[in-house]
Amino acid sequence: MRMIIVRHGESEWNRIHRYQGQLDAPLSALGVRQAHALAERLRHEQVAAFYTSPLQRCAHTLEIIAAFHEGVPIHRDEALMEIHHGDWQGKFADEVVAQYGEGLEEWRQHPMRSQMPNGESFSNVLRRTMAFKEQVLATHQHETKAVVVSTHDVVIKMLIADVLEMNMDCINRIWLTNGSVSMIDYREDMSYLATLSEWCHLGDMAVPYGGQKAL
Repeated sequence: MRMIIVRHGESEWNRIHRYQGQLDAPLSALGVRQAHALAERLRHEQVAAFYTSPLQRCAHTLEIIAAFHEGVPIHRDEALMEIHHGDWQGKFADEVVAQYGEGLEEWRQHPMRSQMPNGESFSNVLRRTMAFKEQVLATHQHETKAVVVSTHDVVIKMLIADVLEMNMDCINRIWLTNGSVSMIDYREDMSYLATLSEWCHLGDMAVPYGGQKAL
């Protein structure tokens, strides 16, 4: 089974470098254009099912993609939500640096032992992400068509680290562009990361590494 994983288009809070977590910021104008480019990139894929985080930046991205795939079911799953950033949510990146600099550095370098104040633990996000993966594999294990998943930065990084058997403390060394595509082929003998943060379809709409601060 192939899982096509997309990071949502740029949100308004991505654009202004504001921490979102599970707060529900909409797509920016650029994010909508990125979602349409994603839809064109994936329009000829054979899709068995769509899964999305219920947060609107992911759900809206998926709705635009799904317009080319009439009749394919769409499932909203809270397991795909971004990590809850706790007290960081709603704050600008510069504010988090000023108020929580030590904790931010720990999150970036050692996320497994980090927890944002009043936020969600790394282990809880990992637990729900792996449970989602197992549920999708159980449902679609013999599927010849792809499953498309629209979700967030941390969830995608965990899925990638899992298939590569990476140390989860290294996930923040993976850069995922808004509107990018990553693909994992799950097989009985060995699973493969087929593409990572593919963004050629975005052209000059791609936000380069370092173009977002609130991560």
